[in-house]
Amino acid sequence: MKGSPEAVVAAIDEFGCTKDFLMNVGREKGGVVTNIIAKEKPRTLLEIGGYVGFSAILFGNELRKVGGQKYLSLELNPTFASVARELIALAGLNEIVEIIEGPCRESLRKLQQQGAGAFDVIFIDHAKVLYLDELKLCEELGFVKPGTTVMADDMVRQGNAKYSAYVRDPPALKKQRYEQEKANWGEEDASLGTPALIYETSMFHGLDPCGTDDGVEVSWCRGTSD
Repeated sequence: MKGSPEAVVAAIDEFGCTKDFLMNVGREKGGVVTNIIAKEKPRTLLEIGGYVGFSAILFGNELRKVGGQKYLSLELNPTFASVARELIALAGLNEIVEIIEGPCRESLRKLQQQGAGAFDVIFIDHAKVLYLDELKLCEELGFVKPGTTVMADDMVRQGNAKYSAYVRDPPALKKQRYEQEKANWGEEDASLGTPALIYETSMFHGLDPCGTDDGVEVSWCRGTSD
């Protein structure tokens, strides 16, 4: 198993199916993401919500195959982050996959302070209610630019209607909402986003690890309205 990402992924998958449920993307929905990585050949991938490392190993292995440079996985829970690091080391992906432990928004801002720019792919898979606010923060920090592909997991079984609307709304409507939200801006840590960004969005259906219909929503940033 050592040095084999495929074997480690299979072992995690088997444990989740036979021993104890794990909140992983799963093989079927994961295949949606790996197919896009294989086709688009990104250099950098940012994962928001790493859990125990299943997706980091599955996607990080594909990223390495296409010549990618770096996979950054953000995880709040220190126990999950520790497990993920051990599994990533076992899979032999240390040179390309890095686990960043801590609160998501804090970690994102630190990345920008350290000089991170736009990512080729962003994969969001944590608390669904936070999806839109995290995407808007990524936009504000310059992590989303024309050419970035944003993927959000669990968008059928759980979903986030506001997120789905945002990545489909025309820039004019987003700008109108931006001005309204800006006028009512408070002290809370929330984000307004970059409404000029234009997305093309599609839903890719697939079964979750429990065999329930679910989907990954994929949004390609095609340009800006400016």
